[in-house]
Amino acid sequence: MIAAPLAIFLLGCLHEDMAILAAGYFVVERGLSPWLAGGLAFGGLLFNNLLLYYLGMLLRDHPWMRRWLLNKHAPIIRRRLERHLVTTLTLARFGHSMLMPALVGCGSLRIPIQRVLPVIALTGAVYVAVLLTIVIVLGAAVMRNLGNWAWIVPVTLALGTAVWIIRRRFTRHGA
Repeated sequence: MIAAPLAIFLLGCLHEDMAILAAGYFVVERGLSPWLAGGLAFGGLLFNNLLLYYLGMLLRDHPWMRRWLLNKHAPIIRRRLERHLVTTLTLARFGHSMLMPALVGCGSLRIPIQRVLPVIALTGAVYVAVLLTIVIVLGAAVMRNLGNWAWIVPVTLALGTAVWIIRRRFTRHGA
């Protein structure tokens, strides 16, 4: 049974929503403890977020980024981000596709990790707890009413959406 916790943590490192779906599946279908599943999804989420922050720190050494950081607007953006850090990171957590640029920006603009870490930990804990509860409750109801094949629908929709987004992002328009 070591594969399930490892899968949840690794999925959390890659994409927190997929980790929450996997955690819900293992709780409903395999009897994994909800606390363990949520903790593993949260651990992967936190690891992912810290990597994004440190990626921003590493980007400071890139020539293009260094030119941008020496720009006259960078200190203004840094002050605004520091002033509105909690609001920015909270909205970024619950707004899809906004967290990565926010965390990379915090790292590249030298916002102290001591200020960023509590915010991402608290918002991540709330995010995982709420979504995992919804997935477990709805997943159990779906399994009870539709049977074992019911998991194919959300997984197929998630994978189809991911493929559509990737194809749309990497195909050239007009080519």
